[in-house]
Amino acid sequence: MNRSNGLRLDGNLVAGLLGVVVSAGLPGRAAAFEAEKGNTLQFSEKQVAGGPDDFMVVRHLRLKGTNRQIGRKLAEIARERHKVQAASIDPILLRARRDFLKRNYASQFARSQGAAEAYGLTLETSGLDVTSLYINMNLQPQCSTVFYPAEFTETGRDLMSRNYDFSTGTMAEIFGVSSSVPMRPMTSDVYIIEVYPDEGQPSLYVTPYDLLGGAMDGVNTAGLTVALLADDFSSDKSEPARGGQAGLSEVEIPRFLLDSCSTVDEAKSALMGIKHYYGFVPCHYIIGDRSGKSFIWEYSAAHNQEYFTDGDGKPQIITNHPVYRFSKIEELPGSGPPGTSFNRMRRLNEEIAKNQGKISLEAIKSVNRCVAIPADPIPTGSNRPVGRTLWHAVYDCDNKSALIDFYLGDDAKAPHGQRRSGYLEFHLE
Repeated sequence: MNRSNGLRLDGNLVAGLLGVVVSAGLPGRAAAFEAEKGNTLQFSEKQVAGGPDDFMVVRHLRLKGTNRQIGRKLAEIARERHKVQAASIDPILLRARRDFLKRNYASQFARSQGAAEAYGLTLETSGLDVTSLYINMNLQPQCSTVFYPAEFTETGRDLMSRNYDFSTGTMAEIFGVSSSVPMRPMTSDVYIIEVYPDEGQPSLYVTPYDLLGGAMDGVNTAGLTVALLADDFSSDKSEPARGGQAGLSEVEIPRFLLDSCSTVDEAKSALMGIKHYYGFVPCHYIIGDRSGKSFIWEYSAAHNQEYFTDGDGKPQIITNHPVYRFSKIEELPGSGPPGTSFNRMRRLNEEIAKNQGKISLEAIKSVNRCVAIPADPIPTGSNRPVGRTLWHAVYDCDNKSALIDFYLGDDAKAPHGQRRSGYLEFHLE
């Protein structure tokens, strides 16, 4: 999409880009953990951070049942709270996407069947697409992430430390276009989802976009952890699909790995064997497990070559440039603004090296804080939305848990000029 002031972001354009129509989200209400009437789904919801006066509302969902039941419930939330509509797409493309999921990703196919039921449809015969359900749109993330093998941590556990950096604007504001659709900022409704399906690995993950099949980062019950980051270096050469295809999109890949894999070796094999595409921006991924192994998975700008970079049992860093092209810190291009991908990688490497012996959890938090986006004053006359580190998460592969700190808004009186939730703790059973 070009940034054109003459372009209107209306419902038809939104449907064409994403296969959904989105309007303002509404605050959620906590619900008691109970079995749904008429089936065995167990569901609970709790608002754990943020509120009407904050940038972000964070909700923790817990679902236990069949994938079909889980998909139905997530679709009900997307439809009722966020006004997501099933969208019409090319029937051949829709059939190809359904067939791909049925052959290659049974868990997501079953969730899509449940999602169709929430819309009063039948997945196999409907001409509308409910295989992904985006809220508040989607766009390019940034981020800085480090995987620490247990050998290097004071806790003696394998940890992934992840900053999710992104704009605080709506999709219309980010693209610089007018909109006839009321919008909340793109990452203003964040879900921490804990799922215990009948098929596939139980997992704990964060998604602010695709409720049905997406994840930005998470951990599963086998101790596999994964995070998605944008590959800014390849963006200028990219050809995004701008909508669903037969295969897995950039936000579906993390969820697929959490559903399907227990170890980094299984994850490598799964990535080699699956069809994938990107709807908006090229991404790369860091995956680690409870053995201390990790790797970064990337593909070329032409999307015709794949690259695996192993962590070799040491702390492994990823920011927003292709690691396979710059395998050593000393090979990174020259300096620039502090927040560039190359400089964030240098800074992370320097801060980790300062810690003699095993690194503590507080030091791990501090390392990522050094490359978080500061609450700098907005330039006079600027109407561009600012970027912020919207959350910092530490995933524990051995405890199958997460500590996550969320951005709630700018506040000159708060530490570092930002209101934040403080670290909230979540555990898989």
